[in-house]
Amino acid sequence: MITIRGAFRVKLLTAAMMIAASLAPAQDAAPSTSPTQGEGHVGPIRHPGASSPSFTLALHSGTRNRNASEFRAGSDVWITIVEKNITNHTIDFSGSFSGGVDNAFLYDVKDEDGKPAEQVQMSRLESQMGNPYWSDILAGESEAREVLLSQKYKFDRPGKYFIQVSRPDIDFLDKDGNRVVVKSNIITITITG
Repeated sequence: MITIRGAFRVKLLTAAMMIAASLAPAQDAAPSTSPTQGEGHVGPIRHPGASSPSFTLALHSGTRNRNASEFRAGSDVWITIVEKNITNHTIDFSGSFSGGVDNAFLYDVKDEDGKPAEQVQMSRLESQMGNPYWSDILAGESEAREVLLSQKYKFDRPGKYFIQVSRPDIDFLDKDGNRVVVKSNIITITITG
């Protein structure tokens, strides 16, 4: 039986995934100035007095149990994304995992020449499907997600790679009414031969 809260989370997750899919081809582009219209669309909530996004993102290489910034070519490359709720209320941290990659986030991976890293070829259906998860973050708390980034990008050539992740804040609009996209810090990993 689906509760009202569960149905609301599904709508929020669907909206977030639609935003992520629409931003993916142009990650450096500015967020849309007009909200998506349509049946079933759940728009962002502007919290009274909010002057900043509802969360921060911190990115680390490796996993929570094993930090690593150096990986062998062709091996598994893990990153950990920590989302911290910086509001005074609970926020939604739902998403969808597909092959070890959390589809709630946008990934920006560049090689040492500043060129986008080569992506693993997947069908559009494969890249959008996944196992949804529903989660909340209490005020002031953090949640971590470990992501197998080598499922999305090829790390088969030695060199340095620069990684940043972002996620639309479905809970916040800026003063001009635009949806805010929160970005993490940039980390560097080294792929050895």
